[in-house]
Amino acid sequence: MLDTPRERDFDDIAELASQICETPIAVVNLIGKNRQFFKAEVGLGVRETPIDSSFCAKAILEEDFLMVPDATKDERFACNPLVTGEPNLRFYAGALLKTEAGHAIGTVCVLDYKPRSLSPLQETALRVLARQVMRQIELRQLLREREAAQARQDLLNKEISHRMKNTLSMVQAIANQTLKKVAERDAVQAFQRRISALDLAHDQLQQENWTAAPLGRVVRLLLNLHDDAGRIYAIGPELELGPRATLSMSMLLHELATNAAKYGSLSLPEGRVDLSWQIETDASEPMLTVTWKESGGPIVADPVRRGFGSRLIQLGLVGNGDAEKRYLPDGLVATFRGSLKDIREL
Repeated sequence: MLDTPRERDFDDIAELASQICETPIAVVNLIGKNRQFFKAEVGLGVRETPIDSSFCAKAILEEDFLMVPDATKDERFACNPLVTGEPNLRFYAGALLKTEAGHAIGTVCVLDYKPRSLSPLQETALRVLARQVMRQIELRQLLREREAAQARQDLLNKEISHRMKNTLSMVQAIANQTLKKVAERDAVQAFQRRISALDLAHDQLQQENWTAAPLGRVVRLLLNLHDDAGRIYAIGPELELGPRATLSMSMLLHELATNAAKYGSLSLPEGRVDLSWQIETDASEPMLTVTWKESGGPIVADPVRRGFGSRLIQLGLVGNGDAEKRYLPDGLVATFRGSLKDIREL
């Protein structure tokens, strides 16, 4: 807190101390090593004075509160240059600023040019203001610690993301080298696209400290990879997906969009997809229902052979297998349901 700029919160406390105690001078004073710093002051016009002449440096040696009705009659201050010369201070009262561990770090104090004393109410008010100053200091310390922790977390997240990308890139490179002689290039490309979808899902989680990702953003980013013509229409309430649900949703939408582009509605110019999701509260617990509805495409039928993509789709939103696919004359309709609690937390 030393050498920090003035802040309204502390200025208000100094002003209030001056008004309540009816003194021309009030200070929020912090004592450092060989120096004192005024975080807030009324009636002084400076931010720092020499520690040798400081009343507060002696006040912090007291148990809790120090009041000097007439400094000229107090042996601790009678020879103080601020008493014997300008500005000829006479009265001082200070309530200590103490940490939770009991360390005194300064005072909220009031001063006057004439001898006087404080009423019990004024003394109580000064003590209360000192406690409020400590609350403000502790709050700022907490915020600094939180910012430092967040900075460390951000650095860790970037490192995790960097290593994850390196790992996925290595997997991609190994796959390319291993599969370069495979005749079925479609299968190789499908694998590469799945790696890209997984990479994109990890990017979303990295932005949210690996705890959650907004469903709307996950949907938009994944579908943008497959929908240059703007034929996938998505609508639903915003909600947070947990890490597992983020990965599942990303891979699920990737497989559905890929299949739609190859065999379904997106394989024809007039085809479209309506993707919607809603929260249902009729059951014993809230459920998320996601519906993928294709239309305007070729006549489709339930495939005889089920590959990796079909099995992945069947796993559903959080791997619970609650997925239903209907191959209607107008196109595929796929419905997925999952516990909202699981989707947010897993």
